[in-house]
Amino acid sequence: MDDPVLTADDIVRAGACQGGVAEVVHRLAGKIAAAMPLSKLLNLLSGDEKEYALRAGAVDSYGNGYGNGYGDGYGYGNGYGDGYGYGNGYGDGYGNGNGN
Repeated sequence: MDDPVLTADDIVRAGACQGGVAEVVHRLAGKIAAAMPLSKLLNLLSGDEKEYALRAGAVDSYGNGYGNGYGDGYGYGNGYGDGYGYGNGYGDGYGNGNGN
């Protein structure tokens, strides 16, 4: 197994929230470096934290050697506006995104 060197940014890009990563970095201050090999980092992490580190190191997979992920995002908004004496405006927006 490769032993990738990870940073906090790698963990965030793997899906962990910035606040959660910041809490772990604060908790482990003095025990971790700015970049660490995955194997050493795993010894310091607990539970769900390990999942994000494994995902960031690209070693978290489904037994067949392949890893899959998806993300969905939805957003919508309405806007209304009246112009001074001459105009009236209306706007709708909707967005949906999937990634695999």
